[in-house]
Amino acid sequence: MTRRQLSLRLLSITRRVLPPLAASIAARIVFLMIGIALFALGGWAVAGLASGKSAWSIALVIVCAIGLSLLKGLARYLEQFAGHFVAFHSLAMLRNYFYDQLEPQAPAGTDRLDSGDIMNRVTKDIDRVEVFFAHTLAPVTTAIIVPILSVVWMGSAVSWTLAAVLAPFLLLVGAVIPFLGSGSTARAARELREARGAIAAHVTDSVQGVREVLAFGAQERREAEMSAIEKRISSGLGTQGRWIALRRGLNQAAVALGVVTVAMVAGSNVLAETLTLPQAGLALGIAMGSFGPVLAVEEFAADLDQAFASAARVFAITDRAPVVADPADPKPLTPGDIEVTDVTFSYPTDDDAPAPAPTVLDGVSIHIPAGKRTAIVGASGSGKSTLASLLTRTWDPASGTVTIGGTNVADASLRDLRATVASAPQRPYLFNDTLRANLLLAAPDASEADLERALEAVDLTDWLATEKDGLDTVVGDMGERLSGGQRQRLALARALLRDAPIYVFDEATSQVDPATEARVREGIARVAKGRTIVEIAHRISAVRDADQIIVMDAGRVVETGTYAELHARGGALAALEARETTDQPSA
Repeated sequence: MTRRQLSLRLLSITRRVLPPLAASIAARIVFLMIGIALFALGGWAVAGLASGKSAWSIALVIVCAIGLSLLKGLARYLEQFAGHFVAFHSLAMLRNYFYDQLEPQAPAGTDRLDSGDIMNRVTKDIDRVEVFFAHTLAPVTTAIIVPILSVVWMGSAVSWTLAAVLAPFLLLVGAVIPFLGSGSTARAARELREARGAIAAHVTDSVQGVREVLAFGAQERREAEMSAIEKRISSGLGTQGRWIALRRGLNQAAVALGVVTVAMVAGSNVLAETLTLPQAGLALGIAMGSFGPVLAVEEFAADLDQAFASAARVFAITDRAPVVADPADPKPLTPGDIEVTDVTFSYPTDDDAPAPAPTVLDGVSIHIPAGKRTAIVGASGSGKSTLASLLTRTWDPASGTVTIGGTNVADASLRDLRATVASAPQRPYLFNDTLRANLLLAAPDASEADLERALEAVDLTDWLATEKDGLDTVVGDMGERLSGGQRQRLALARALLRDAPIYVFDEATSQVDPATEARVREGIARVAKGRTIVEIAHRISAVRDADQIIVMDAGRVVETGTYAELHARGGALAALEARETTDQPSA
């Protein structure tokens, strides 16, 4: 994506801030032109004094200078006020846009993205893009308009010859030197943003996994990996720094040469008596003041490289097509029997993967009756969790269909599907907030009694009674203040609060002891009576009372029936149960 395309894209997203942005630019133009006027006034006054102007003229100049200074301060205030408004609101718009575009990609499209890198894009990259609005657009615009006004002023008020002398130097400082090596610095900026994303991801992993790093003595290896990334950052900064230093040096030389050249030409014209000394002073003042706006171009050129590199990183995420998308013409979804018909599925791989992805589900067909409890069991990697993800439409099957009440879930809106199917995963995410807030995520209007009923169903009320803050207890980052079993049960309570006709539990009690698990199942059966429950089970002993048990192996359904039927058959279920009994630790 070119810089022009990126600019238009950013302006389209933030079009609501364009009026205050225009106001900020107008105020900046006034501010800069008054600054040039003060230089011009000073040059005229000094030259006038040298040429013998009367005292009252100098006094008038001083009064004018004070008035212009006050107006300059007011213009600066208005520019800054409008500029900050634009900066803050553009940041909010960009972050909302990022989240709005990322949300349809979740969870399938985001599960394989590095959380640290995502955080870097949504924070630091968007902060860097904000530079485009707060410190680039206005300076760029004024760097074009103000020099033109200055040249016209000099030409009309003093001499078009001097204006012609000044113009090439302004062009050199504002449009040539700032973009020397722009290709190299743009590439360095992109590499730098990528490296900073990598370092953010690495640091996030190292902090979150510090116990594992220490336990396995991997500190030196992690530090070496971080040093390698830091070298990439240092290389990018070095490239940028060299070009910035060169451009700044050349600019200072060009400014000095431009001012001296204007002074010499003006002086020669004074000697030739084609200009008066005050006119020469006025021209020199305009020339000196005019370089300020164009010098700013070099200052923000490097920032602009970073801003566009960051914008490209943001759009690289937001422009990804959702793995699961809403249909153009959604059909109503009515709860009923669930039918999985000849479903095949493989997880996607990277484009440069050496081999195609293995088939996870191969021609799976099952019938899940409404209002009944169905358990899906099988060895690890048999495809049972993948099947659960198709029921919640985290993924869509490569072939085959999944229907609820006769409607293909791919033809229903995601909103309707998520209102119909509530789920609790094996590893739930809990926000660094209170128990109450984490529960209300599922049902914002739930009453205190509703919360207590859900917690009672998952056997958390006794524990909650020991917490002095009760429902206002903060669970910590990702629920770290809770045990694994407590996190799972809290997720189950949250799912129950949805009061959905269908529940999908993916090994949602895997970290709970058998006795507690039994109480939880009794509570769920009581609260979710008459609802469809699809349960991915890790213990056969826990699902013996299920209305139906589906046994999977290597992506296929190998047995279906009640526990009594399958146990008597002595097939796959019996083998899993025997293995489970063997794996039980001895007393």
